[in-house]
Amino acid sequence: MKPSGPSGSVIAAGVVAILASLVTILIAVAAIAGISLMPPASSSPPLPQSVKSTAVVMMVFLAGLAIFGIFTSVGVLHLKNWARVSMLIWGAVMAAFSGLALPFAAFMPMPEAPAQSPVALPFVRTLLLIVYGIPFLIGVWWLLLFNQRAIKEQFLAPALGDGQLAAPASPRCPLPLAILAGFSILSAGFSLLLPFTNFPVNVILFGHRFHGAIGVALFYLSAGLLLVGAIGMLRLKQWSYPLMLGQYFFWMASGTITLVSPSYDRNIHEIISQMNLPEGPMGQAAFAQTRVFGVLSLIPGVLLIWLLLYCHTRFVEACAAKEARQSI
Repeated sequence: MKPSGPSGSVIAAGVVAILASLVTILIAVAAIAGISLMPPASSSPPLPQSVKSTAVVMMVFLAGLAIFGIFTSVGVLHLKNWARVSMLIWGAVMAAFSGLALPFAAFMPMPEAPAQSPVALPFVRTLLLIVYGIPFLIGVWWLLLFNQRAIKEQFLAPALGDGQLAAPASPRCPLPLAILAGFSILSAGFSLLLPFTNFPVNVILFGHRFHGAIGVALFYLSAGLLLVGAIGMLRLKQWSYPLMLGQYFFWMASGTITLVSPSYDRNIHEIISQMNLPEGPMGQAAFAQTRVFGVLSLIPGVLLIWLLLYCHTRFVEACAAKEARQSI
């Protein structure tokens, strides 16, 4: 039988997720307010408007993810199985990203701080370790917790009584793919707003940079295909699976070739120069680490391709079940 309520460990995980989501929303709101209201410092050149607009869009996107995290946390407290799967996915994402960032935060050389800087570099490194270390520990905790058999049983449907017949369930997109599709819809929706931030839109395909009208057209095409594929996957359209998988393979191949291309440094330099960022040691350090972050950005693509391949059979079966129900 399904227990009457969640166990203490599940309650703790749900409460921690709610608190983390609320803190993320507060950080996003504070960042937006600071970007919009803080006057520029007279000792340094102001940031370009395109950078400010892009930062605001990113903070709004982060707040949207945090709001989804609150809904997921409430679902966990109500023992909804989709919420358990969502917590597993978010735990894996947090552990992977933070685990990869921790070695760089610990060992990456940092630029020399100005003599008048009130913050010492050891403090900055320690702060980065804390910022990445806490999500890493929480992600590992969620992965271990929600994979336990006793925890899984709490999220199972209650057993039927004698003489009761289970109603046939409607075919649905497998939960991992449904969550991926929802995240893709949210990402594509916010991506479509990027050209309106006055941020220079650049698309790099297999080492070749496209900007201007062609770059914007390719950017909209990519975001539109992702949006269409994600919606089709939620609606159990068989054509959506090869569309989504093909896009990830395409961008993985393009990203890999771009990283090893001899024109990589030139492309990145031209993109950064379009932003009109203030020159300084931090900007130079960021430029020096772009290839490292580019390599790290390929890792989520590998995980998403694996997730799509792993759930392929379940997705095909759900599509076939939906077609069978519609033909009756």
